[in-house]
Amino acid sequence: MKGGTRKRGDTWSYYFDMGTVDGKRKKKQKGGFRTKKEADDELRNAMTEFKKCGSIVDESNISVADYFDYWYKEYVLINLKYNTQQAYRIVIDNHIKPLLGAYKLKALTPDKLQEFLNSKYLNGFAKNSLGNFYSVLS
Repeated sequence: MKGGTRKRGDTWSYYFDMGTVDGKRKKKQKGGFRTKKEADDELRNAMTEFKKCGSIVDESNISVADYFDYWYKEYVLINLKYNTQQAYRIVIDNHIKPLLGAYKLKALTPDKLQEFLNSKYLNGFAKNSLGNFYSVLS
């Protein structure tokens, strides 16, 4: 991944390539740093964060329950509307955690997820409910 810093007026900024989308190069830029060292440090942090895709979770040892708590706090509460937040919380607490919460995230396989959805279907949940479970799991 290519990136760099440059002086713009009295301040420094950094930039790096994020890839190509629809044939156009996408760049991340941020400025306003007082020194070149500050811009370099932030460039390294931004590139590391981009490579991890915003994930600060170690998937190897985290349980499904812990991951869903993290995801709810860091994504759902910030990006979704109140009613959606409440619906997701119910699905996580009442359905996902009791059956899948003890698994390690890395051990969760597509067949385990399908078994989860099948068990909910066999217990009489409607297709709409199954769609809600699937949405949260996605």
